[in-house]
Amino acid sequence: MNTYRRFLRKASLDESMRPPLDAVRSSSGHICLHVGLKQSAETLGLETTNFWVYPGYDHDQNVSKYLEDPENDLPIVFISFPSAKDPTWEQEHPNTATIEAIGLAPYAWFEKWQDRPWKRRGEEYEDFKQALASRLLQVVEKHVPAVRGRVDYHELSTPLSTREMANYSLGELYGLDHSPTRFQQRWLRPRTAIGDLYLTGQDVTTVGVTGGLMAGLLTASVVLKRNLLRDL
Repeated sequence: MNTYRRFLRKASLDESMRPPLDAVRSSSGHICLHVGLKQSAETLGLETTNFWVYPGYDHDQNVSKYLEDPENDLPIVFISFPSAKDPTWEQEHPNTATIEAIGLAPYAWFEKWQDRPWKRRGEEYEDFKQALASRLLQVVEKHVPAVRGRVDYHELSTPLSTREMANYSLGELYGLDHSPTRFQQRWLRPRTAIGDLYLTGQDVTTVGVTGGLMAGLLTASVVLKRNLLRDL
């Protein structure tokens, strides 16, 4: 979206070069609770394994109910332990640890504050953030009980944070939405209709680190005109 709608000059694109951007939409926004702890990951028994926490097995229903009313159960909470995965953390930041907890949050919930500057979005915004932060922290403490009473600091990022700091215009978590329509778009590939312009990243494959890595490999293959998958 940023490449075609913001980076390229519209005047330089003729109709044959314009992909059908209206056929795809952005994925949902998200919230992330950044937690700082008073003890080391080893002392707290934090592992490197990520947690995926769901309230039940009907994921579509869980998401629908939550989007109708944010007071319903969070449909997913992803919990990760960055400091436990960092072999140099204890030397550089002794007796501390970090956790990240990510949940779903549509951009529309925060739209009324979108024109206000960072750190100055008002009391109502901060109260809403705190309510969401408390809910995420409850999930973390339930599944990682060792952190109770050890939280030194926590801060919640919202889709507005993602918009400001990662340049995703709707604070989306995973770029383009993963719908059947998106995967039917033949223009979502490394080579574009514009000479010497190539695409890469998760939007030309699928979400996450693995999708980004594979996209890099595919794009490099196209640029070099060489099958790097076969080389590997």
